[in-house]
Amino acid sequence: MSVSDILFLIIRWLHAISAVAWIGGGLFYLLVLRPSLRRSLSSANAAIGQEFLALVTTAMGILLVTGVILSFDRLTSGFVGAAYVIVLAIKISLALYMFYLVRFLRSRTYPDDPQGQTTKFQKWVTALSSGTTVVVLGVIVFLLADILSALFEQGLKS
Repeated sequence: MSVSDILFLIIRWLHAISAVAWIGGGLFYLLVLRPSLRRSLSSANAAIGQEFLALVTTAMGILLVTGVILSFDRLTSGFVGAAYVIVLAIKISLALYMFYLVRFLRSRTYPDDPQGQTTKFQKWVTALSSGTTVVVLGVIVFLLADILSALFEQGLKS
């Protein structure tokens, strides 16, 4: 194994660990922690949210850097076809949308409708910008990563 092979192995590992930390943490937050926090009215809720945001921000940075390196490596390998590029573009688009949601939309507080009524548009906006949406998109991105691996392996065999 050459030095560059070891370096790319470390980069792939960092990319995978960051994705697992973000999405796994998101699943834990949505399914375990958030329901538990709703039952308690402690000041720890904000601190927990801040710590989780720090994890997500770190994971996003690592994913961006390692993702660019890995994408460039695969695209310049000569073993990828049009299907690989299309799936990669979809994966990158979904990941960028996830980053956008976490970095820009979820950091704001949107005022509730004073009459308690919400329009269909407001419901759609809420649904497409929720923490659950980020986790679901993350699971889809994981699936797309597996598809990309299969497409790359198929390209190697050709």
